[in-house]
This record gives sequence, C-alpha cells and structure tokens, in this order.
Amino acid sequence: MAVSARPQLRSAALLGFAAGLRTFSAPAALALRHRPLTKPARAVLIAAAGELVADKLPSTPSRLERRGLIGRVLSSAFAGRSVAGPAGAASGVACALTSAIAGNRARAAVSSPLAAFAEDWLAISLATLGASRRAG
Repeated sequence: MAVSARPQLRSAALLGFAAGLRTFSAPAALALRHRPLTKPARAVLIAAAGELVADKLPSTPSRLERRGLIGRVLSSAFAGRSVAGPAGAASGVACALTSAIAGNRARAAVSSPLAAFAEDWLAISLATLGASRRAG
C-alpha cells in the first residue's frame, strides 16, 4: 500500500465505524464538507437528525436486523469510496460491521438512555474526524 493512501484509508475506516453506529452519520459529515449545501445534502442531514431521534424509540428494530445492516453497509461503502476509492469502500464496510456489532452489544450491556447519547456523540465524533480534510 502506498504511503499516501494510508490517511485516506484511515478516514474511510473512521467513517465506517461511525456508520456502523449511526447509518447516516458518515454521509452527513461528508455532506457538511461542501458549501453551499445542495438539496440532496440537506436531505441527508435531515435523515441523520431523524435517525438520532428514532434510535431512542422503543419500537426501533435492532441495527443487526437485515434492513439495518444493509443501510450501514451501503452508507459505509459510499463514504469509504468517496474518500479512498474501492479500498476505502471495503475498509468502511468492514469497520461498519464491526462497530454495529460492538454498539449492539454495548447498548445491551448498558441499558441506560445515556448510553444512546454517548453512542450518538461517538458516531458524530468519528464521522467528523473521518470527513476532516486533515484526516485524509
């Protein structure tokens, strides 16, 4: 692997970890990199905000169910590819699957509403760092 590709793969991994926790966190962080915001970027930001609310509802299904995992895989592949090409897509997906499983286990172990907010903070922080031009 070329030395110059490592920062981009690091960004792809961070975005993947974020997407595993919150599906729209990585695309939202990438959308915020561009000004002015386009209509699709605004839609992604609205979806990300909705996800932060929906995640706290008792009726929200497990992130490990098929629909949740498919969304995380697609989100992380898109984000990873946008910062590091095909290798970034693969890295993003692997990291998203890892963090989805870890996040699910952590939330089951710590059955406190504060755990969901801590997870939000972590997802937003990882996505922000991954989308940062300094990270990649």
